[in-house]
Amino acid sequence: MDESLICGRPEFGTDLHRQSIAVALQWLETLGNGDMETLMTLWHENGVLEFPFNPEGAGRDRVEGFEDLSDYFQGTKGHKKPIAFPVKAIYPGADPEWLVVEFIGRLLNTKTNQEYSNEYIVVIRVHEGKVILFREFFNSIKRKQFELD
Repeated sequence: MDESLICGRPEFGTDLHRQSIAVALQWLETLGNGDMETLMTLWHENGVLEFPFNPEGAGRDRVEGFEDLSDYFQGTKGHKKPIAFPVKAIYPGADPEWLVVEFIGRLLNTKTNQEYSNEYIVVIRVHEGKVILFREFFNSIKRKQFELD
């Protein structure tokens, strides 16, 4: 883990904070590798994926529960090919289960062969060593164009 990416107060650097950060970064790295089977091992059985500002026509705003998450991520295969998700900054919360991560998402639309890049801010909650909440914020104009192409 690149410690220089961790921002915030020193008291938010406990072992529990580092464990949550490690799980969140492993989640992003696994997604970037396109390894959906391993990604599912990082989800809590009650996991929730949210897109609060998802543009109309760009899919679901909320995916809830392990089975639904598995279906969702398996459904992204073939249309969206992950390229990389480099992290820009990590902001641990006072509660070690919570953190905010800034990253750049790069994907390939396999139907159009166009690359998509967007900046993301995600609120992540790690509970019992697994991601239980992944709330994703992004530039919805860029996202809509990618989804509609």
